[in-house]
Amino acid sequence: MQSPLFEPTNLPMIEPPDPLMHAMFEDSLLAIVGLVVLGLLVLLGMNTRGQAKTGLIAFAVAIVLSGVLFLTSTLVTTDREVLSLKAESLVDAVATGDGFTMKPLLSEDVVVETRFASPSGRDQVVEVASSRVPRVVESYSIPEIRVDLPGPRVGRTMVKIRAQSSQAPIGSSWWMIHWERASTESNDWEAVHIEPVWIQGINNPSG
Repeated sequence: MQSPLFEPTNLPMIEPPDPLMHAMFEDSLLAIVGLVVLGLLVLLGMNTRGQAKTGLIAFAVAIVLSGVLFLTSTLVTTDREVLSLKAESLVDAVATGDGFTMKPLLSEDVVVETRFASPSGRDQVVEVASSRVPRVVESYSIPEIRVDLPGPRVGRTMVKIRAQSSQAPIGSSWWMIHWERASTESNDWEAVHIEPVWIQGINNPSG
């Protein structure tokens, strides 16, 4: 049983990204630094053996590969990155009561399932979120977003939110957002189901 006070260790499993794809297209900084350091080590090692030319070639190759990684991660936006940005935009819109931004991120049949209220349909969800959340949330942050893609047209984001309120010590929470899109060529993901996984201080927040 999850504790309502302490963040659970048995959160729903979100499939981690493929390490190679993640390094090439999403977060290449660590790989770039590793390649540069490796190139320098080879250069220094070859110099001590009197093979400076070989060391320079190896270092040049490392720099070229680093440049390629930087370009691929800059120019290519993966579905995981798209969903992460959409999840962040949705949380921002809900927290500030921005219905105009909220609407295109929600499916017409979206359902929000909580123990407090379970609005269904885009208009009702926007109305409830716009009228209630901004009155409660004074400040918030998004420390972490986890993303996976169970299928080519379906995705999930699990979002950690920290919020403060003068009315109640909301603290931390984890929310699961399920997304769908019309085709694999589209980036128009829409949230179809939203539910709290864990809210600090509240038992069974999903109802």
